[in-house]
Amino acid sequence: MPTFYLKISDGLEVQTPIDVPNAHEALNAALNALSQFACSHFPPPEQIVITVMDAEKALIARMSFSFKIEYARGLGV
Repeated sequence: MPTFYLKISDGLEVQTPIDVPNAHEALNAALNALSQFACSHFPPPEQIVITVMDAEKALIARMSFSFKIEYARGLGV
């Protein structure tokens, strides 16, 4: 099975290999990782970026998620 890599960046960077049959499945795994990361680190960092690369570490895609909260005036947060 081909090897693909996910690089997750939220201020720190972590790169991990994934074993999936093709680039489409690698993108699916990246989207799942992006949503799981955002949900398990609530509130998530302002910017999360996941880069999908092939076995030679050539770019396949880059996904990002931006998170912003605007509080009402006088809320005291």
